[in-house]
Amino acid sequence: MRQSGAHSMFFVAIICPPSVDKKVLQYKRLMKEQFGCIVALKSPAHITLIPPFWLEDEREKALVDTLQLFSSDIDTLEIHLNGFSHFGKRVLFVKVNENPALEEVKKQVENHFSKVFNDVFKKGDRTFHPHVTIANRDIKPSDFLTAWEYFSKKEFNEIFPGITISLLKLSSGQWNIIGEKTW
Repeated sequence: MRQSGAHSMFFVAIICPPSVDKKVLQYKRLMKEQFGCIVALKSPAHITLIPPFWLEDEREKALVDTLQLFSSDIDTLEIHLNGFSHFGKRVLFVKVNENPALEEVKKQVENHFSKVFNDVFKKGDRTFHPHVTIANRDIKPSDFLTAWEYFSKKEFNEIFPGITISLLKLSSGQWNIIGEKTW
């Protein structure tokens, strides 16, 4: 919920490495060219750990400081992207293989940030379904089947380490990384 005063939107994620981002970007651009989808182009390829939330601008430094204090007891986290899927007819994405370590990191991140920012966001009520978005919200239901027919026949297979979390801020319509923490 937005309150009075200047606010910005933020989220916490694991950003895909540049080589993976480049491959995902090709699919995002295809969705823009073929179907006019632009929302997913506003952020680098990522796996969301804490979804977008509003925060007063004067608390941004505390948010960045909280990120820098994060630590995890998960020594190695290997993320395996494998194929494509969708949520209903509104979201197309690259699938992330089931990964108990990733689920534990998400819980640790939520617990860490909620200690300082429990007034801003609540721990996720929904089941964690990690994914890397190709198109969301702005794909027309009438275009979905055509797009899904294309993606359902494509392969995508990448593995990368996920030991860095990033804090992103929405600025001028783009999500920009404003802080990172490797553990």
